[in-house]
Amino acid sequence: MKGLQITALIIFGCIFSTQAIRHVHVYTIGFEESILAPAESFYQMKESVRMEESTDELLSEYEATSATIEELRKEESAADQLVLRQKHLDLFARNDALASELRQREETKREIRDIWIFSCAGMVLIGIGALCYARGYEWVGMSLILPGFLELMWWSAPSFTIGGAVQEFETLLINKIILTLISFVLLYTLWFVAQRRRAK
Repeated sequence: MKGLQITALIIFGCIFSTQAIRHVHVYTIGFEESILAPAESFYQMKESVRMEESTDELLSEYEATSATIEELRKEESAADQLVLRQKHLDLFARNDALASELRQREETKREIRDIWIFSCAGMVLIGIGALCYARGYEWVGMSLILPGFLELMWWSAPSFTIGGAVQEFETLLINKIILTLISFVLLYTLWFVAQRRRAK
């Protein structure tokens, strides 16, 4: 059992510490923009949209541009839709950038919510496992503690997608930093408690 505990401590300790360092680095440095100017108008629009703090303003602007595009489409025949897009390139690029940004912000908000739902589930597993372990059911306890830490590890891991408004992404990073630090403290607290128990 001691070998399993040492292995878990080393693996989770390495993962949580490296994740914490990476999150703090990304939060401190922020997005590193390319020195090359984007060639296409969609990417230029996307950058300006991303810096907008108010999601409500983006949503109302998206609805307005969508309504304008719908009116223009009604005026043109089906065959001229591509020409219409070329004629109003900035309008379509702005609409596409707004839609993309709004989707990314929704995904980021859902991810922040899910971080704490699943992490709390992981902490409950760890708590139940620690109780079982303390009462002498060591293998049962470890079988709950390990998946609890795996859950924390998964949700404190770096996001697969980096996007959305700077404010939302910073909030996501702060949540991940906090979760990683909580996980780190919880891991070493359990280790010291197990060591003291073994010493008695």
